[in-house]
Amino acid sequence: AVRLQAADAGAVLRSSGLLDSARQGVLDLTLVPLPGEGRYDGRLAISNLRLSGAPVLAELLSAISVVGLLEQLDGQGILFNEVTGEFTLEPRGITLRRGSATGSSLGVSMAGVYDLRSKVLDMQGTISPIYVLNGIGQIFTRKGEGLFGFNYRMTGLASDPDMQVNPLSILTPGMFRDLFRAAPPKLAE
Repeated sequence: AVRLQAADAGAVLRSSGLLDSARQGVLDLTLVPLPGEGRYDGRLAISNLRLSGAPVLAELLSAISVVGLLEQLDGQGILFNEVTGEFTLEPRGITLRRGSATGSSLGVSMAGVYDLRSKVLDMQGTISPIYVLNGIGQIFTRKGEGLFGFNYRMTGLASDPDMQVNPLSILTPGMFRDLFRAAPPKLAE
């Protein structure tokens, strides 16, 4: 197995080309070999990661909450106290089985695929604004999702994905969200 730890998660994410807006944080990444060449089961944990210049939708939803607005105004970006991910890494791509990022202003869940060859992604999840209050309902939902949230789907080139948000999904409380959730996308053979 391989274990990577870093005192500056943001620097690791920026230098790897995964997330240019990442700052600070502590990273712990584990890769365990799976049967087949170049296949690994991965687990990721990052604490206290800041995103500055975050995607427009995240900034908009963060600004809905007083906490998020204060984070944006002080110029430090959105703080995610905890980022976690469970994934499979293989030569053709990454399958994210379960991912979440939570902070006081925003909670995000994500699952899907990223094709390393074509640089195309297909991800879905839920964005929960005002997570410090909304997250109270998390005992009934997945990690990163509050009691109320917007379902989203990102598809296309990772450098400029198409974002689709279902505004009516806020009306479905978290405990019933799985009833209407589609199965996560899979890597093409």
